[in-house]
Amino acid sequence: MNKRSIYLYAAFAVATAVVMLLVLCRPQPVYTPIPKDDVVYVENRTNTLHVLLFCHSSDYFLYRGTTVGFQYELLNILGDSLQKDIEFTYTTDPEEVRSHFFTSDFDIIAFDVDPNQSNRDKLCLSEPHSTFHPVLLQHRKALPDTADVIHVPSHFPCTIIDDSLPVVNGKWQFCSDTLLAEELVELLQDDSIHYLVTDCNTAIMLDPFYSDLQVVKSIGPEVERRWVLNPANVSKNDSINAWLTSFRQTVAYDKLCNKYFHPRSKYILQGGSEKRRQSISSYDAIMKRYGAKYGVDWRLISSIIRQESNFKTDHVGVGGSFGIMQLMPATAASYGVSDTSSVEEQICAGVRLIAKHDKLFKKYVEDDDERLYFTVASYNAGSGHIVDACELCIKYGGDVSSWKDVSEYLILKKEHQYYTDPVVKCGYYPGRHTVNYVEKVMSRYHGYRMSLPAGK
Repeated sequence: MNKRSIYLYAAFAVATAVVMLLVLCRPQPVYTPIPKDDVVYVENRTNTLHVLLFCHSSDYFLYRGTTVGFQYELLNILGDSLQKDIEFTYTTDPEEVRSHFFTSDFDIIAFDVDPNQSNRDKLCLSEPHSTFHPVLLQHRKALPDTADVIHVPSHFPCTIIDDSLPVVNGKWQFCSDTLLAEELVELLQDDSIHYLVTDCNTAIMLDPFYSDLQVVKSIGPEVERRWVLNPANVSKNDSINAWLTSFRQTVAYDKLCNKYFHPRSKYILQGGSEKRRQSISSYDAIMKRYGAKYGVDWRLISSIIRQESNFKTDHVGVGGSFGIMQLMPATAASYGVSDTSSVEEQICAGVRLIAKHDKLFKKYVEDDDERLYFTVASYNAGSGHIVDACELCIKYGGDVSSWKDVSEYLILKKEHQYYTDPVVKCGYYPGRHTVNYVEKVMSRYHGYRMSLPAGK
């Protein structure tokens, strides 16, 4: 190859690299559903508010095994105040959230809509529930007074004011990423990137756990955080907005903000620490091993154990239930274990019991995720009472594949008309306790799923 060819090849390689850099750093278009002129919104006339919660780092996380977070707690307070049940659906995918805009799929979508997003004015937005502003983060080894590439997370609902950026030599460049802020901050810590923009709440959440992360300054105005509402729910929306306006004036609201947005908050420090450890307890390895063997998610096992014994191995419960899995003596004996068996043997027996319940309800519920509710309920009440509730649901025209429908009949099993029904085999049962148990276990399990890898 002659010199001219070498120079041409080198020039082509450089040009290609520049083009690729420009493509990578070009702002990525945000998918926004276009509202159809003939869209018909459907009013929710039930007493349940269906909520889609985007799992922002400070809005939904785990604290000592319990699901917490600013918006998670705010929405639960809303439900209590308005005497409404809250049914959560969780996601970490911004595109999934946007796909539910201009639909009646949810009554509240807890997601920060970009102030500059197209069609934003056509969304039914609530009164603001809080505010935040954008900040610039840098690696501590970033060259001072020198412009660099600033990485922008895939979901960044703030406006950056160019004049607010540090005055340096050269020109700042923005690179729109497909990664969320929590993923980008790992790259920042590793010195793979030098600058990142995020909202102040995320910065507060992450700062204590990354030694090389440094908050430079605020680089934009305050953004009002609002929920996306179903416009057909006129009465519900009026109540939600009136409550938000009123609650933000209270001491309870100020305490809630300090609980999650103060840099020294124990919830932020402990919750972030748990997430970074990527573990729940010292028994994770055992649960993963037997979970994989019997086809049960170790995070579901962990949530059940947290509810049953809080990982105390010497706990003795009502009726003689014992140990970390709180197995009843007769049930434990059928799996060859007793109160003198090792913790590992007890966990193995508990996992086998969970798997047995899951298999039993496959004839009623095909959906794997929905069936978990029946499985968890059976662990608490025994499968017989849950089968009774399923048969009642079928007899009286409910949807037996829906835990929401079946749970109503489980609660009704305390009434003479229902526990003496010919389809009922196990008699009287006060089911409200089990329904609450399932709600707590599954809520925590969803938190574990969002925060921790499935593992093997």
